[in-house]
Amino acid sequence: MATHEPVTEAEGRIRLCDFIRAQRTVILEDWEHAVRRLPCARQLDSPHLLNHLPLLLDRVASLVEGVHTGERGSLEELPEIHALQRLDVGVDLEQVTNELALLRACVLRLYGRYVRGRGADDVELLLREVERFNTLFDEAVSTAVSRYTRARDRLLVALDRISEAALGTEALDTFLERLLRVVLETTEAVDSVTLLLREGDALRVRASVGLEMGAGFAEKIAAERRPWEVRSAQLFQERGTRALYGVPLIAGDEVLGVALMGSTTAFEFSNEDKLLFRVMVGRATALLVQTRLATREREAREEMRTRDDLLRLFNAEAERQSETLALLDSLLSTAPIGLSFVDRQLRYVRLNRMLADIHGLAMEQALGHTVREVLPEEEANLLAPLLRQVFQTGEPLRDEELTLSSQVDAGRPHHFLVSIYPVLDAWDEVHWVGTVVVDITERQRTEEELRRAAEFRERFLGIVSHDLRNPLNAILLSATTLMCSEELPARHLKAVRRVVTSAERMARMIGELLDFTRGRLGGGIPVSPQPMNLRHLVRHVMEELEAGHPGRELHLDAEGDFLGTWDPDRLAQVVGNLGKNALDYSPEGTPVRFTLHDEGDSVVLEVNNGGAPIPAEQLATIFEPFRRLTRASPHPASGLGLGLYIVEQIVRGHGGTLSVRSSAEEGTTFAVRLPRHVVLAA
Repeated sequence: MATHEPVTEAEGRIRLCDFIRAQRTVILEDWEHAVRRLPCARQLDSPHLLNHLPLLLDRVASLVEGVHTGERGSLEELPEIHALQRLDVGVDLEQVTNELALLRACVLRLYGRYVRGRGADDVELLLREVERFNTLFDEAVSTAVSRYTRARDRLLVALDRISEAALGTEALDTFLERLLRVVLETTEAVDSVTLLLREGDALRVRASVGLEMGAGFAEKIAAERRPWEVRSAQLFQERGTRALYGVPLIAGDEVLGVALMGSTTAFEFSNEDKLLFRVMVGRATALLVQTRLATREREAREEMRTRDDLLRLFNAEAERQSETLALLDSLLSTAPIGLSFVDRQLRYVRLNRMLADIHGLAMEQALGHTVREVLPEEEANLLAPLLRQVFQTGEPLRDEELTLSSQVDAGRPHHFLVSIYPVLDAWDEVHWVGTVVVDITERQRTEEELRRAAEFRERFLGIVSHDLRNPLNAILLSATTLMCSEELPARHLKAVRRVVTSAERMARMIGELLDFTRGRLGGGIPVSPQPMNLRHLVRHVMEELEAGHPGRELHLDAEGDFLGTWDPDRLAQVVGNLGKNALDYSPEGTPVRFTLHDEGDSVVLEVNNGGAPIPAEQLATIFEPFRRLTRASPHPASGLGLGLYIVEQIVRGHGGTLSVRSSAEEGTTFAVRLPRHVVLAA
């Protein structure tokens, strides 16, 4: 960067542009001291806080100098970079504008102090400099606000689409392909996306859309653990790629992989596209970690099934005394769990290598010796009484959890699942007692990690849904006001209606997420019962459904007394969800029937439609969260798959039950049975 010697004007005053250059360090120190009082700035270290501000001040100085030289220009992309960097670290828009306002105030305060000390007769020129300076900062604030708002809106849309792509699939490869297509559709100028995951010591392409980009560039990104951009990428031009940008997938201290995006049309990516790509890669990293935890949980279940299979095998071997000891010894030597047999004196007559290793002994040192001679006193005092109990009763003991030292792990305490069973002789007397020992230390650790991850996910859903409700209500109110305005041009009405429709859909999804979180973490969805007439409520909800589905037939059959004590808002939610579900999954020309039955102390509501029956394999899981029906529908539903789960939780909150039956002859019927008066738990 070229250096500038300070230029003085009348009475020896240094021009504002030269003052900014000469005092840049002092200005930034004064600004950092002031901005540290903002809450979000305290978490940033100095390099991240200052980032490109020295360049911004230099550019401002050059443009203020145009007052003297007559040259004009703009701040280019510096305010945009500042806003996007702050969005990337979670800083809100208010702080971005406050930072720029503080920088303006610091410069003017320091320069004003300088001018007062030196005196100046060229007031007119001084005011022109200050006017140009303020104009530039107004431009900076406007650019920062515009870029921040646009980038944040794109981020929300992209994250929503990623969440939808992750729902309904447990297959990693299927999700990754969906994820890359979301990236391709939401980033400008990008036509190729490749995801490489770490396999051993190498990065392997796991999913790719468009041109597949190589691992050499990805290895550099993984090694340096930071994003990297190649403009006018010479290494890839033979494939038509002009620009390339890569981001590492990092979880804790581990690099899981690298994501690359490329363009065959642009020579470089916008700052906004790069930020959007980094955020989406961060979300993908979190989902990959969840997939890894789910895989570990599945492996733990398979290990338990293997253990149960081995237990059944050993019991069968004990019942069949005709099997030879040679077969037993072979089984002991190959089993992946600790196994042993003791006689009535509690002497080891058989044990395998794994159990001997746990005790830190050679098998020869244990065979023929008693449990008390082999084990430490404290552990022998735990195990010996259990062995004697099985000898005396002939009844097995299953899944006793004991904490024993493991010599395989330097004598550290491990958690073991111990099962003890009798081995009968030909006269049905207990001849030996067998012991199966399974180390469950790692399994317990995995279960705890999975539990914490699930609880965090559900709490996160609740917090995010709650925080999104207020801004979404503001969007919906503003868009509705625009639709009612006579000043809205006709050509914009369709776009505003689309905003209202999308906002209403998001509001329903947020409401479902909040209800889901209450159901999972709050002990069930709360209800506030009051006296009401269920027939009137059902009729009111049907009228709302008819207004939203003109031309559809809705019938109500009700005879009897339907007064009771229920929560009217929650039951309206139940009736509305079941009614909309029936309309969505039935042909246009068929009616939807609502039936109320008076059964004395309880009432029953049935909602029936004549659409295609629900597949039998889906009936068992139909009320689980995030489940969507796969049967054909004239009006495919868009949502999170939480509707029926929330309906069931509301019915349970009233002390009632929800059931479903479905066949080709009868159609599909959801039945809600409610006690006439709700008794809330104390």
